Order: sequence, then C-alpha cells, then structure tokens
Amino acid sequence: MALATVSQVSHLQYSQRSIIPPVIMGIAGNLRTMQLEELLQWLSLSQKTGTLEFAGPKLSKKIFFKDGLIVASSSTRPEEYLGHFLVSHGMINEQTLSKAIELQEASGMLLGKILTTRGWLTEESLHSMLRLKTEEAIYDVFSWEEGEFQFVDGLLPESQMVPMALEVTGIIMEGVQRVDEVRRIRKLIPNGNAIPVQIAAWSFEDLDAGQRQILELVDDERTVEDIRLQTHSSEFHVCRILYRQWQEGRIKVVKPRVKDGTGSQSVVNGPVTGHTLLEAGQRFLEQAELEPALRHLRAARSLEPDDPDIQDALTLAEKVVRNEIEKAGVTLVSVPTLSVALDQLTNSKLSPQDGFMLTRINGSYDIQSILKITPMPQLDALLVFWKLAREGFIKLKAKK
Repeated sequence: MALATVSQVSHLQYSQRSIIPPVIMGIAGNLRTMQLEELLQWLSLSQKTGTLEFAGPKLSKKIFFKDGLIVASSSTRPEEYLGHFLVSHGMINEQTLSKAIELQEASGMLLGKILTTRGWLTEESLHSMLRLKTEEAIYDVFSWEEGEFQFVDGLLPESQMVPMALEVTGIIMEGVQRVDEVRRIRKLIPNGNAIPVQIAAWSFEDLDAGQRQILELVDDERTVEDIRLQTHSSEFHVCRILYRQWQEGRIKVVKPRVKDGTGSQSVVNGPVTGHTLLEAGQRFLEQAELEPALRHLRAARSLEPDDPDIQDALTLAEKVVRNEIEKAGVTLVSVPTLSVALDQLTNSKLSPQDGFMLTRINGSYDIQSILKITPMPQLDALLVFWKLAREGFIKLKAKK
C-alpha cells in the first residue's frame, strides 16, 4: 500500500505540547492522492500513537490515536464544539449552555465538568455524547473531496482526555456508508435554503429530544439553515432527520431556486468559473459590499481549491473585511441593541443568520458573549452584526 509523502514535521508547529516525546518524522499528504480509509487503516495496523491533523478549505480537525485506537478528536467547526453538539442533540438548551460558558470563564474548568458537577448532565450522558461527537467529526472528513493531512508520532493533548477507544474498522465502514447517504440526501435537499413542509402528523415515539426539537421547528416557512441555527446543529444532522421523515411520507421539500454558484444573484457574465467568481468578488470588495465579496471568493475557492491566486485573494479579502467591520465599530466588546421592535422585522428581508442574531440581542450582552452561543464562524457572525448595523436594525454602544 502506497503511503503519503514522508516529511519533516516540527513539534514547534503545534500549539499543544506532547505528553510523549514526539518522533520528528511524520507522514503528510492530500486526500486527493490517498484515501482516508487507507490512512486510518495504516495508523491502526501500525498501532500508532499521535495526532492526525486535517486542513480543509474552511476548517481543520485533529484525530488523536493511542496504540492504533482513536481516543479523541477536535475541530474548528463551531457546531462540532461540545456545547453546540449537546444543544443539537437535545441534551441541554441554549440557556444552560450560556450559563455553563459564563462559569467556565470564571473558573477555567472544562465545560463537560461544569455540566456534570452542576447536575445539568450526567457523567454517562457526557461520555456517550463525547464518543458520538468524535465519531461524527471523523465521518464528516469522509465527504471531503480534498484536504491536506499530516500525522505526528507521539503528539497527544496535554490535558486529560475522557477515556475512549474507538476501533478504526467500524469508523471506516460507517464513514463510507455516510458518503453514500449524503449523496442521497443532497438529491432531495440540495442546500440550506430548502424549506421542509409538513404533510402528515409526526410520530415522536422513536425520536430522541434532539430529533423532536428539529421537527418542532418545521413550520412550512423556516429553511434548513434556519432550523440548523436554532438547534446549533450541523447541516447534515438536520438534513438526515428531515430525509427520514420524507421517506416516511411526512414532509415534502420545497427546493430553492439557485441562480449561480454563489447561491444568490451574481454579477458573473457567461460561464461560472473560479476566475470569473474571483473577479466578481474583487469588484464587490472594491465597492465595500463585504458579504457578496466573501461569498463569491469562497465559491471561487470551492471550484478551484488549488489555485494560489484565488486563495491569496480570499485571505486578503478576509483581512479587509475584518478591518472594515472594526472601523464601523463592530468589535467583540461592542454591545448591540435593537433599533426596532422584533415584530416590526417580520416584513424585512432577513437571512436565517440575521434572524438568529437579532433574537439573541438583549441590550446587555456584548458581541463576544453572543458569539460564544452562536454556531457560526467568528468572521461570518461579525459580518452579520455589521450588516444589521448598516441597515439600521441595531445600534452599537461601548460596554460599561
């Protein structure tokens, strides 16, 4: 079996120190040239101990191995953080998550420890959810079309991990099936703009709390993205539950009208390519239209992930967007307040992200506090506040 290119990997590149002196040599490569199944099998059969890190276009993940078994994982995707994952599965609600985060900031304790010591979650439930969270984070990587990876021998987190040992064989079997499942679901639900419409009564008998809370939000108007945000879920988690209801004849799906590769009206003329999207994104950026600029540039990267010009343009655009947002007074310590009553917003053209943020504003929380209970990447969330302030829906004041 051909292995990935062997490379020198410095221990200094990692933010987490190893509890086992790392071997300098590691393997590195790309998922386009080495299948994830082969990589995981090799690490398992070799009984490796260390960290396998993936870097995709939008996020990064780490899988920790000990003697060939998977013992933990981490991710930069917000909905895969422990708190959001617990909310999405109905184990805690958003109010409990907010209280737990406040206690975490004050005490420095791990979130899971706070939840169990306060009686908000049992130890058994915590261990079960951590195991499921690790499995789901790995299954997601199976759907990646490309992404860099590297493995460093001996590198493990310094903090104590919850005891867990996952066999690689079972993970691979489920991961391969998950790819086929995603393809089937996408034929029915192409993206988050689709709207589920109930056509028969729900049957809650075999559903857990997380599944029930998703179905309870189906009102023939909310999009998949609306439901995803409200439940702090991943898009796959929501779509999977809705797909099963469709199989049972309880919903139909109203598919969105997709105008172009960016999911909205575009200034691209002719065929949509990475470079036509790049040019459109740069024009939007010059006009200070920050949201469509990022949308077009991210779409360009998705079409041509290996193009260095597109990647450099996106990196620069993200810096420009962040600077423009800060110049407009949108900072982590700003306190947003509503400029209009919520009932006056019903006729406004708000995105799911806009609506989610508006309902979390109470006049006392600063933006940083709101972002901690928001299942959105920080820059995207800040951009929502910038847009809401520009359109007069909110005002920003300094924190007292």
